[in-house]
Amino acid sequence: MNDQEQGWNIKMKKRFRQAGIRACLFGVVLFTLGCAAGGGGIKVPIQQDKYLPAFKSSEFGRFKGKKVIMDAFTNSAGNTKSGAYYSPDKNLTYEASAQLESYFWYCFKKAFQHIGVNVLDPQYAGSRPYHYGYWGWGVPPPSQSKGVPGVTEFQFVLTSLTDQECKFQVSLFKNGESRFQKDFTVTMTPAQTQDVRDLEKRAYRMVDVVFAAIMKDRDFQKIF
Repeated sequence: MNDQEQGWNIKMKKRFRQAGIRACLFGVVLFTLGCAAGGGGIKVPIQQDKYLPAFKSSEFGRFKGKKVIMDAFTNSAGNTKSGAYYSPDKNLTYEASAQLESYFWYCFKKAFQHIGVNVLDPQYAGSRPYHYGYWGWGVPPPSQSKGVPGVTEFQFVLTSLTDQECKFQVSLFKNGESRFQKDFTVTMTPAQTQDVRDLEKRAYRMVDVVFAAIMKDRDFQKIF
């Protein structure tokens, strides 16, 4: 092999090595994008059946014996999916066994019962309960019946949700009239663990924090 052929072989080997490196880098990029598109990270299953209020019922003894109709629960949080929410960095995905509005409805039902509130069936208010969004924010339809005298109707709307912050709106109706509407924001410190069981418990504590914030609100207490 002459010098010209040796030089050509060396050039070709360099080109193959460079092409191989580029192919490997391209593969890494595709893998990373694939993981991101597939919702990589830690998945945390959460179930309303497993939720148990961790706060003491005596904290909210003022509500014991009262009645509530849990009307419309709505998820309007654009940073969630119908049955999941995330940590801000998207590394943690909390996957509910139902849609988030149903998940919160059943958890709140347990929380209300835990503090001694009698939760009535929504149909108890009639065949046309209030529904958030259809007639506007907290505005009942014109033909709505006057509801159950003295019984509070409770509406809940998620507007933003991560495992560190929850923004939501609560509305109360009594005797067919809107009596209370307020926006809330609650926060939790970032998760300090990657253990799925601990993260699941953390998700249930978020429900506690949300529920407690509502019950502690002085204006809410006056109307409920």
